[in-house]
Amino acid sequence: MKKPLRIIAVTAAATMLAVSCGVVSFTGRRQLLLFSDSEITALSDQSYSEFMSTAKISRDMEATQMLNSIGDKMVSALEAYMNSHKMGSALKGLSWEFQLVESDQVNAFCLPSGKIVFYEGILKYADTPDYIAVVMGHEMAHAIARHGNERMSQQSAMSIIGNAASEIIGSKKGSTVQALFDLGFGIGSQAGLLLPYSRKHEYEADKIGMYIMDLAGYDVNAAPAFWEKMLAGKSGSTNDFLSTHPSDSKRIAALKEAIRTKPEL
Repeated sequence: MKKPLRIIAVTAAATMLAVSCGVVSFTGRRQLLLFSDSEITALSDQSYSEFMSTAKISRDMEATQMLNSIGDKMVSALEAYMNSHKMGSALKGLSWEFQLVESDQVNAFCLPSGKIVFYEGILKYADTPDYIAVVMGHEMAHAIARHGNERMSQQSAMSIIGNAASEIIGSKKGSTVQALFDLGFGIGSQAGLLLPYSRKHEYEADKIGMYIMDLAGYDVNAAPAFWEKMLAGKSGSTNDFLSTHPSDSKRIAALKEAIRTKPEL
């Protein structure tokens, strides 16, 4: 990149960092958010529709009902808390939906618009309401913390720093934003697996998910217990959940510490 373009790139990046900061609910961490909620929602819903057009909805009505019941309870508790603490704006763009699909894969994911998919295979680990709430809360946390928008924004910022002026000044529309979304999430191309979040995002989602569990009346001690159970069974070849949600002793220890220091909500 020629020197004038490099200066433009750095100036543009600095400007974005100054005017496009958000704050993560519950943790207060500042984050870079370059995309609107409407952009993220539209891309998420399109990706979700494409995934569900080929997925097989589970015929296990009992498990499906339990999943939806737990999800609805957690959403109600979260919304009540956020609205009562004047943080309802953090829920903008989220339209919660819970699906159970036929698959032996040990997997679950949430798109940034609040669409959450569980695979039947994960229920052999999430085999109690508390354990389902662990997974549900963690996935919900990624959505309310705007981790998807943040990941796309980071990629966009790096692209702006490294590309020519025409791309620096160009609009964030159409195929450019779609490409960033695909790069950031990989839904579809990864057989329904979202690409891994950063370790920072994973730890943050663990903590926020635990708070959501607490608000809904579930046992937060189930969180480290669930990850210990997942870690013990990770030798299974279909345990895809751990390819996008890595579990290790440090993570489990961090969860236990978060429980020990958890504030009264």
